[in-house]
Amino acid sequence: MPHRSQVNLVDVASLDTLAAAFWQASRGKRLRDDVQCFEANLDQELARLRDAILLGQAPRGEWLSFRISDPKPRRILAPCFRDRVLHHALMAHMAPVLERGLVDDTFACRPGKGTLAAVRRAQQHVRRFPWFVKADMRAYFASIDHAVLRGVLHRRFKDPGLLALCDRILERTPDPPGRGLPIGALTSQHFANAYLDGLDRFLLETLRVRGLVRYMDDVVWWCDSRETARDTLAAARAFVAHERGLELKSDASIGRSAYGLSFLGFRIRAGTLRLSLRRRRRYTAARARWERAFAEGRVDAPGLQVGYAAALGITAHAAAAAWRRAELLRRPPLDA
Repeated sequence: MPHRSQVNLVDVASLDTLAAAFWQASRGKRLRDDVQCFEANLDQELARLRDAILLGQAPRGEWLSFRISDPKPRRILAPCFRDRVLHHALMAHMAPVLERGLVDDTFACRPGKGTLAAVRRAQQHVRRFPWFVKADMRAYFASIDHAVLRGVLHRRFKDPGLLALCDRILERTPDPPGRGLPIGALTSQHFANAYLDGLDRFLLETLRVRGLVRYMDDVVWWCDSRETARDTLAAARAFVAHERGLELKSDASIGRSAYGLSFLGFRIRAGTLRLSLRRRRRYTAARARWERAFAEGRVDAPGLQVGYAAALGITAHAAAAAWRRAELLRRPPLDA
């Protein structure tokens, strides 16, 4: 059983922690009315938040709802700014403990990790092992069982006040009672990452797969044969259903590493990284969006150059120069 942390509610509610959490939560949002209102009476607001935490009255449970399409439609629920500060304060103490409990080949929401590191690690495995299994969860965030998540947190933390605060955060989400984490909350990212750590360990320690890369609920593992890949996929499907109340999507795939792997926006081959169709479409849409803004007079030439640089960043790290040249021939730039 993992060592349980000494983190407690008093640590989270300290004014030093809350002040640091305010600056983290306000980064890039200083011009918003709710942030400016909070900052105008910062000492009093932090003291009130501290008291609410210690008295068991936080969080407020107020949420802002909006939708994005990146690449598929998603409903984002963001906590009100006061609760956002609370989440940052909580994760300042909980996140390092949750981080230490993860296997090294989990790459989402972790310092020094990220998408590119996950892709590079997957490329290493593609070079070494002949078969892979790629899977992800159906409606992952919406399917997380609060009772199971509480069990995960209780194995890491022991302070009753801290665990009670986590319970209130779960209870005051707008999802159906007992299930689901809102995409858009800092706590959700870390809780969801820890929720599947059991699957990582099951694959690595029980099934003894040859290699593993997980990015939140997108997971790939490697085997020595097609038969082993099929067996481990069936075992993983049963594990997440029984132990986590989740369902693997029906399009989970088994493939030869020699033929390449599509993962996190890249087509991964042993010797090269190429852009996936999704990432190519993102580049084309971003370029068109900035050119349209320039044509309509909403940005000037330097602004258009900044936009081009942002679009170009979508193709970074992939062998995409030849594709970009062909794309420019098909759709010449405005000044051509």
